[in-house]
Amino acid sequence: MRDSRAPPHKHDSEKMHKKTSSTVMFRPALAAIAAIAAATSARGAGFALEEGSARGNANPASLMTRGLEPGALYFNPAGIVDLPGTQTQIGSSFILPSAHVDTVSPYNGERRRSAGHSQIWNIPSAYLTHQISDELWFGFGAFTRYGLGANFPRTWPGRYGNYKAEILSIDFAPQLAWKVNDRLSLAAGLSIRYFDIELAQRLDAAGMYGLRAYNDPSPSPYDVDQTLHGDDIHPALDLGLQWKITDTLTFGAAYHSRIQFKVRGDARWNAPAPVRAMTPTCFNDMPFNARNYNPDKFMAGLSWDASEKLTLSAGFTFTTWHLYDDLLIKLERDMVPGVSKLSSVKEWHDAWRLSFGGDYKLTDEWALRASYTWDQSPINGRYADYLVPGDNRHIFAVGAGWTRGLWSVEASYFYELVEDFDVKGRPRNGVFDGKYTDAHGHCVALSVARAF
Repeated sequence: MRDSRAPPHKHDSEKMHKKTSSTVMFRPALAAIAAIAAATSARGAGFALEEGSARGNANPASLMTRGLEPGALYFNPAGIVDLPGTQTQIGSSFILPSAHVDTVSPYNGERRRSAGHSQIWNIPSAYLTHQISDELWFGFGAFTRYGLGANFPRTWPGRYGNYKAEILSIDFAPQLAWKVNDRLSLAAGLSIRYFDIELAQRLDAAGMYGLRAYNDPSPSPYDVDQTLHGDDIHPALDLGLQWKITDTLTFGAAYHSRIQFKVRGDARWNAPAPVRAMTPTCFNDMPFNARNYNPDKFMAGLSWDASEKLTLSAGFTFTTWHLYDDLLIKLERDMVPGVSKLSSVKEWHDAWRLSFGGDYKLTDEWALRASYTWDQSPINGRYADYLVPGDNRHIFAVGAGWTRGLWSVEASYFYELVEDFDVKGRPRNGVFDGKYTDAHGHCVALSVARAF
């Protein structure tokens, strides 16, 4: 990404083999696999997801401090000491994101507006808590903390950066919580995380051969289709604390540790016949491996019972996105002569997420919830790409809860507004001067819980 070498001259295939490197034709490949930490369709800064439950979507700070439902495991496992007996919960969040990308061709000045494919993304979750004794609780959750989904038409102007990036992750999280006394509780456990990524982009073979300006966004019959698909599994450490300062004031804090994944998978290329005939030793499928960090998360919150009916909450999440400074991909053999390692600079910064909310008890069965969340973007604008509407987010949420006997149901909705974001062009990486505009998202969530 720091190299600006010109593409090879027309018909000079031998020179192309020597000069074409990760800084020209294959750094866009790195930009694509950098989607590991570059995009979310759902929905937190970077590629984090924050949708642990319907109630958590409506007022996340409240579940940082108290075990109001089994879904508290997602935020702070120490809170489950508030849940007697055995309790279960299942739920899902359904998110519909939208954004426009304006691009300007550096070659003819053409302005284009593009939009990703409209798609609803589903984020499910399931939880179980069990009181072992008066002092000890067990909890288990299945949920996701990281993921993304970005899909554009294969012919869109930014296709040499990416046209598809999807991440699937799922945590299986056994936890133990210890009630030290009536005021203090502690928790510890593991999140065993499966991480799967699929990325796709196109390579400008015509530009590589000097038949036109390199990475010209206008249509070309000589584009090479590239797909990278890999996965890994690794555990993370979870810690939690709940401190009931007074009968009306409760503090909670949690830590979810970083993971360094070593993604292994297959790199595949689909080249048009003329390109394959000209360079038969290039674009041959092979294994690859790449490292990626899921960062540390620090959470803390404070809840205050302002009255018998109203509880106010505030909380924050701090995420160590600085770990995502670059990306290194190692191929099993040369992609083209002399090219077996690829790297891409990102240099993200740490980010904050601040939430303020309230719960109001209408009756013994019904409660209303609402919150506002400010979510800071970690993306370094110098190395931004098309994979994410990457600026700060404002999230406005409402919800309602119903409880009768052993059953409880939670429903919530939030609207997410993403600030417009300018993209600085880097044509040799398939990124052009432009802007993200009208980025926003809708989320509807439902959770059902039962006590035994």
